[in-house]
Amino acid sequence: MSGASLRTWRRLVALTSLAWMLAAGQAAARNIALLIAVGNFADRNMEENYQLMGTAADIVGMQRVLTERWKFDPKDVVVIKDKDATHERVLAEISALEQRSAPGDTVVIYYSGHGTSDSDEDNQYDLPYATGAWFPYDFDPDDANRTLIVGRRDLVPRLKRLDAGGRWVVVFSDSCFSGQVVRRIGQKHAHTRYVPLKKRDLGVAATGAAPAAPAPRKPPPPYPYQHVILLSGASDSETGNDIPTDELRNHPTYDGQPHGAFTDALLRLMSGQLDAGTYNYAQARERLSALLEHEQFAQHPQLLPAIAEDPDDVGSNQFLTAAHGGTGAAASSPPKDATVRVKLDSVSPALKAGISALKGIAIAERDADLTVRQSGQDVQLLGPAGDPIASTAASDPKLLERIAGQAWVNRVVPAGSDKLGLRAETDPGSRGNTFVECESFVFEVRLQKPAYLMVLDLDSQGQLTLLFPTRASERQIVASGKPRAIPGSDPKDHIVVTPPFGMDEVSVIAFEQAQDFLATMNSAEPFSIGSARADSLARGLAHITGAFSVQRVNVNTYPGKKTCGT
Repeated sequence: MSGASLRTWRRLVALTSLAWMLAAGQAAARNIALLIAVGNFADRNMEENYQLMGTAADIVGMQRVLTERWKFDPKDVVVIKDKDATHERVLAEISALEQRSAPGDTVVIYYSGHGTSDSDEDNQYDLPYATGAWFPYDFDPDDANRTLIVGRRDLVPRLKRLDAGGRWVVVFSDSCFSGQVVRRIGQKHAHTRYVPLKKRDLGVAATGAAPAAPAPRKPPPPYPYQHVILLSGASDSETGNDIPTDELRNHPTYDGQPHGAFTDALLRLMSGQLDAGTYNYAQARERLSALLEHEQFAQHPQLLPAIAEDPDDVGSNQFLTAAHGGTGAAASSPPKDATVRVKLDSVSPALKAGISALKGIAIAERDADLTVRQSGQDVQLLGPAGDPIASTAASDPKLLERIAGQAWVNRVVPAGSDKLGLRAETDPGSRGNTFVECESFVFEVRLQKPAYLMVLDLDSQGQLTLLFPTRASERQIVASGKPRAIPGSDPKDHIVVTPPFGMDEVSVIAFEQAQDFLATMNSAEPFSIGSARADSLARGLAHITGAFSVQRVNVNTYPGKKTCGT
C-alpha cells in the first residue's frame, strides 16, 4: 500500500470511528475489561522454576479497583487466571471483546505474567522482530509454536479489529516485554518475570545466533493502530519484577500482598494513592516511572504510541474515560526538594569528605537520589533505581563534577507547572530511553499550547550541553498539537550515542514567552557548571517571564560491540 493510500485509509477509519461514536452517544459508552493472570503452569518445569507469586493478587486488585473506584460494571469485567488462561481461551476472550463492546466503548486488556521478545539474548525462539509474547497456562517448551501468545501473530490482528471498529483499547502488560539486552536480569529484592528460553523454531521468522554483546537495534516497525494505547511494565530492553512475600517488609505493597512491581504501582495510581485527581496516559506513565524508580526497580514503564506516531495525541486522553480527547493543561506536580541525597557504600574517607563538601548535597542512608559504591579504586555512581550513571576511579575529579552537576540542575532548573501541556520523550519511544553505542535518537516534543523550547543535557561526566536552541532559527515559537523532533527530524540532526556512556539527565523546558537569555546561547559545545555560560543560564532560568513547563528525561547509554563507522 502506498503512503498516500495508507493515509487515506487511516482518515476513512478515523471518520468511520467518529461517526460510530457519535451515533452511539457518549452517554451510552461503556467500559469493558478482560483481565488475564498466569502465575502457575501445566508444565512441571515451568511450575517448579518459574511460578510467580504476585499474579494472583494482581488480578484481584485490578478487578477491585476497576469496579469500585472506576465504576466498571462487574458484569463487564471478565477474569481468567492460571488453569483457565490457556492459549485457546485467552485468544477466544480477546476476540469476544468485539461482541462484548460497541463503537465508542473503552476496552481494557490487562495481562500479568511472564513475557519475552526477540530482544532477549537468551531467547532462541524464532520470534518476529520487535514483538513480544505472553505465556499462557498451557505453555509447552516443546510445542512453543502453538502455545506462546505472540504479539504480532496473535494479538495484532485482534486489536486491529477492535481499533477499526471504533473501540478505544487500553492494554496494560505487567511482564517482561523483552529479555536482557543491556540491563541486569532481576534484582536482589525482587523475582524476575523472565524465563530464559533455549528452544527454537516458532515458525514465524528466522533468527541467527544471539549476539554476544549489545549491538545497535533496528528501528521498531510503525505503530499499527489509531485508538490502541499500550502501557507496559518495562521497555524493550528490560525485565519486569515480582515483589515476593519475603520482601514485603522492605517494599510494602498496595494491599500487603505479593504483586508485580508494575501492577503494584498501577494499583496505587488507580486507587488514588499517587494522584487523587485526574490525569492523562502520559502523566500516568510519568507517575508510575517515578514510583518504580523510588522503590529501586530498574524497569521503566512505556507508553505507546510514542509521540512521533500519535497524530491524534491519544497519550493526552484522560485516563480510562469515555471522554476521548485532549484533557488540556495538567496540574503541576509537587515541587521536588533541590537537595541531592547521596548514599555512600564502602566509600573511602577521602571520597566521603569530597562529596560532603559539595554544595546542595546531603548524605543519606535510604531514599537516595544517587548512590556511590566503591570497591578498591573502582567507583560506580548509580541512580535511584540502580541505573549506572558513571563508572570510574575514586581519584577521578569527574565523579565529583557529576554529583555537583546534579545538585546544580536540581537548584537551577525550576520545577514549573504544566500549563503548556508539555510531553517529551526519546524516539524510538519503545527503547525506555536506553540506547547502545552507535544508535541514534531524537527527542520528540508535543505541546498543547504554542511555546519556545529549550533542551539542556547533563552528561555522565558532569558537563552541560545546550542541545536546543543553538541557532536563531531554533529560537522560534513551536506550534501546538504536532510532534516536533529535537534537534531535528533530518537523520543528520539525530543524536548518535558515543562515549562517555552512562546516564544523562536531560531537562526539556517550554516557555510561553521568548526568553532574552537564550539569544546568547549559540553553541552546542559542552561547558562546566562553574563556567560563565552556566552562570548566565542560571540567571536566566531564575527570571523566567510568562508560564513555563518542565520535564526531565533520563537517557541511559551503553557501549556496543564496535565503534561507530567500523
